[in-house]
Amino acid sequence: MTGVRTASTRRVSIQRPGVRLAGVLMLPAAEFPVPCVVFVHGLGSDKDSPRNVVIASRLVDEGIAALLFDLSGHGESGKDPRDGREAFVEDLEAAFDWARAQPEIDPERIGVAGSSLGGVVALEAARRRLIRPATLVLRAPPAEPHEFVHIEVPILVIAGEDDPLLFQIREAVGTSESTTLSTVASAGHLFEEPGTLEQAVRLAVEWFDARLRGSPEPAVRNLGEVD
Repeated sequence: MTGVRTASTRRVSIQRPGVRLAGVLMLPAAEFPVPCVVFVHGLGSDKDSPRNVVIASRLVDEGIAALLFDLSGHGESGKDPRDGREAFVEDLEAAFDWARAQPEIDPERIGVAGSSLGGVVALEAARRRLIRPATLVLRAPPAEPHEFVHIEVPILVIAGEDDPLLFQIREAVGTSESTTLSTVASAGHLFEEPGTLEQAVRLAVEWFDARLRGSPEPAVRNLGEVD
């Protein structure tokens, strides 16, 4: 079933065994079903991460839905006694499956955006085939080379040139033929430096737009200068 809907934002509840996850679904003004990006925040953050919210809002402007949710033990979500990566991977699996089941969302056009530890969680869930995203965008993931193995979907990794993890990130990305690394000049791990977040947002939105909506693909490059 298709139809045109107005833009909307609603709070949602996602249930997995033993844990309730709190989330927010942002839908664009568009003919549905629409593509969607599921966001995985970093350790100690939540669905209200200002960096993720900026990217999500920009995606909605482009006609792509966004699901932001709190990992277990974060924000408004319940706690998992394990309180670690395995629990977070199951959180993402539940959120991804929930998104696929929504009538407004095209289940074949779902991407995942992971930031910091959230990027590692996204990689593990994809590598274990617990989720099957169309593409991944990872911002400053503290990943190891083996974590990119057996993931064949296109991946964009965005990292700041001043991020102390950059050497590790370069080494990890170098093991994957399906992964593109783009660095942002003068940016640290959190992209808090003036102008750097906007550049990271632009890279992420253009990547998702090309792979989820089929828009012309821009040349992915290192952003040493602001256009």
